[in-house]
Amino acid sequence: MKIAIVRVEIHLAQDVVHARQRARLIAGLLGFDRQEQTRISTAVSEIARNALQYAQGGEVEYFIEGEAPAQWLAIAVRDRGPGIANLDAIFEGRYTSGSGMGLGLLGSRRLLPEHFNIDTRPGQGTTVILGRGLPPSAQPVTPAVSARIAQTLAALRAESPLEEFRTQNQELLTALELLRQRDEELQSVNRELIETNSGLVAIYTDLEDKTQRIEQTERDLRVRNEDLKGFAHTVSHDLKAPLRGIAGYAAELERKHQAGLSERARFCLSQIAAATRNLDRLIDGLLHFARLNAATPSFAETNLRRLVTAILDDRLLIITELGVKVRVNVPDITLKTWESGLLQVLSNLIDNALKFSGKAIPPRIDIRVEETGQTLRLVVSDNGIGFDMKYFERIFGLFSRGVGAEEFEGSGAGLAIVKKVVDKLGGTIRAESQPGQGATFYVDLPRYPSGTRASYDGYPSRNPDAPFSEPAGGQT
Repeated sequence: MKIAIVRVEIHLAQDVVHARQRARLIAGLLGFDRQEQTRISTAVSEIARNALQYAQGGEVEYFIEGEAPAQWLAIAVRDRGPGIANLDAIFEGRYTSGSGMGLGLLGSRRLLPEHFNIDTRPGQGTTVILGRGLPPSAQPVTPAVSARIAQTLAALRAESPLEEFRTQNQELLTALELLRQRDEELQSVNRELIETNSGLVAIYTDLEDKTQRIEQTERDLRVRNEDLKGFAHTVSHDLKAPLRGIAGYAAELERKHQAGLSERARFCLSQIAAATRNLDRLIDGLLHFARLNAATPSFAETNLRRLVTAILDDRLLIITELGVKVRVNVPDITLKTWESGLLQVLSNLIDNALKFSGKAIPPRIDIRVEETGQTLRLVVSDNGIGFDMKYFERIFGLFSRGVGAEEFEGSGAGLAIVKKVVDKLGGTIRAESQPGQGATFYVDLPRYPSGTRASYDGYPSRNPDAPFSEPAGGQT
């Protein structure tokens, strides 16, 4: 039995946002919780965006299928486009596209695997039907109930792109909090295992039970991490869609209607452009932190001096433009570590040193390594603006920025990412600083040597005026 609710035409980017809003509101009225509302609305917006992007439009129909108590919310997204020729390859992961085609289908099926069906025909368009079974506590949906839902939807005011962005941002933060809670649960179970292992033989039976709990928790966490990575990737599209719309309209006003704008209007447009750029950086930082939070470190042999040299080579242009004097004292040492994570740590610390020392005369950066037994210490210091040590804990918070750093561009996620990587590597990070006197960051990591290494004693300091590329057959 099919009970119609409402239909949304898709012709513009704003219609995709409207379709997402309708999906969320309908799900809420039917009794779905907040997380299920987000899953449903995100899946709908991804398929609707595909219809707009690849078929120049279509329609989204919301209705109820089945008989109580087995009713389910169904959403049909139809278009008259060219059809999907590589459907099997897309779902098997063999199809790649520079435009991102196929990611929306994969993400939507992952979000709503219970009901997901595609009918596509070359030259005749595509119909995607997806949905979710109604919650057990939901009342049976009759035509009268459907009519009331449609009336409620008609009476509600559509959200602006900025309001939609705020709503989606809150949803992503909720998902990240859920991931953090799962991570804490796993750490708690691991602590229990350590305590159990130090006990008597008589508690081995209890140890076996706890081991099974850990294995199940790890499996659940891996599944949750995969879901959240897909969820974060999918939601990121909808987070940026209204932002791109705001930036696009502001750019059009400035480009085509500049002559008719007052000085105050031009100022407002510049503020809008700056705000959208900041929001874009915040989204990127948030997604980067989310992916890093769910990542599992993979260890490989890494040459530390070559890693530092590569980072500095990538930033040679800005170093030259700012006239930064860089001193490097890093031994030719190979260690077993999470290379991409360590690259992120050093890159962020060096980027911060470049950014906050740029106004010094002259700006100076010192990068060195100290070895203390089983610990490897990475030190990055500068002569920049520094910070008050009473704010030390605050600077490692997500999107927290030090006092005096507001005039510098950035999302505030860099040091939070550094702290997350260092924690995953089992290390520690601390800093020493005074306002106006620069800052020094110390990262202590467990050292896993592999192969040979050059002696650190007597290692020459690097000439700050020399190129950063390491010469063949010698030390810089």
